[in-house]
Amino acid sequence: MKNKHRVITITVILFCLLLFYLTHIAGWMTFYPNTDTQTAFLNNTIVSREQYTKDSNQIIQQLRKKLLAHKGFFEGTAYDDETQLIIDSILYSPDFKKLGILLIAQNPESKQILPDKRYVWYYNATCFLAIREGDTLRVKFIGPGFTNSHDRKALSDILRQEVFRNFARNSTHKYNLNDTRFWASDFFNDQFNQ
Repeated sequence: MKNKHRVITITVILFCLLLFYLTHIAGWMTFYPNTDTQTAFLNNTIVSREQYTKDSNQIIQQLRKKLLAHKGFFEGTAYDDETQLIIDSILYSPDFKKLGILLIAQNPESKQILPDKRYVWYYNATCFLAIREGDTLRVKFIGPGFTNSHDRKALSDILRQEVFRNFARNSTHKYNLNDTRFWASDFFNDQFNQ
């Protein structure tokens, strides 16, 4: 009976030590502070379909020029006429003058250094900001960038997770992209004062 109690005690202690090791030393589990946007500050701006379509077309035209010039996010030679630009989402400030753009670029798998013949396409994704100046939008690349995914939906989810939940973890950002305070932040304003 005494031996059984010792075995259980030693097992529990070893389990606790293993858990401590995995969570604090090995990095198996990392504890981050909750950076979800508070409900009171969630951006719920709704834009008309016409405005969204107009802005989407203008953004795609501007980004297509950057793509063909290989500027910003589009520096690689994989980006060319075959690249399809897909707007995943556009977020608007309450006054509709500032925008956050989640973009997915679709490229033929054949452009990969080692193409995987099981797939036709691969996807890259990133985030841009824009500011409305009269009838035009000035678009700036901010990142982060995610590359070489074969699952467009999964890539969209990763990008959304990063800008809606993790963006505020970066000390320069302070707010997530879905936070109404983001539009007045120093980070946003600095992007267009350079």
